Amino acid sequence: MTFFRNHWYDIGGIVGVCVAIAIWLNWGGMSTLLKIAALNFFVILWHEFEEFRLPGGEPAITNLAMQPSTDGPADRYPLNQNNAMVINVAAAYVCYLLPVLFPEVIWLGFMPIVFGIAQLVMHVILTPIKIHALYSPGELAVVFGHLPLGIWWFIYTISNGLLDWLSVLFGLLYTVAFIGIFMLRIGYGTLKSTSSPYVFPKAEFERAGYAERIRNQKK
Repeated sequence: MTFFRNHWYDIGGIVGVCVAIAIWLNWGGMSTLLKIAALNFFVILWHEFEEFRLPGGEPAITNLAMQPSTDGPADRYPLNQNNAMVINVAAAYVCYLLPVLFPEVIWLGFMPIVFGIAQLVMHVILTPIKIHALYSPGELAVVFGHLPLGIWWFIYTISNGLLDWLSVLFGLLYTVAFIGIFMLRIGYGTLKSTSSPYVFPKAEFERAGYAERIRNQKK
């Protein structure tokens, strides 16, 4: 588990490459909904790789800029290696993979589509303003992946009469449950601790220089 906790996003990057190859090889035989779901699954893996590996820096951005707290050490609070892994792995391999397995279940697809588009606010507006930069890790995946796929999904489902109000309701309830119960209550609740042993190693926390940049801005 220690290895996975240290490298879940690297493993996700490898899975993402495999997914991209599978999409390319099977494109002609895939339905439109399956194409969008599979591409969106690839994009979330790219997104997480961008946030935590290349360029990385998400731990420092979260703990020093977006959710700073004097209650605990910044290398483990409120985000630590464990809750970062749990939240992101669950998002990718549950919320984004299920629509690949069941592409015709519209409300399952609605949740990751809306969740992906909503990240435009965080990665393109709020975080860049907070860290005084034009770019924040994850922004490329949002702008060139989640956003166009979301637009495509909505155009396709609405124009083909697939998106009804019941699907929207179930999709919204699913989204609220994931964010409110899983992310906030479990990820940033149960798994959050000022004395967490799951400290971000210095190399991971200082990756891409965001930690130093944010500290200098606060001087």
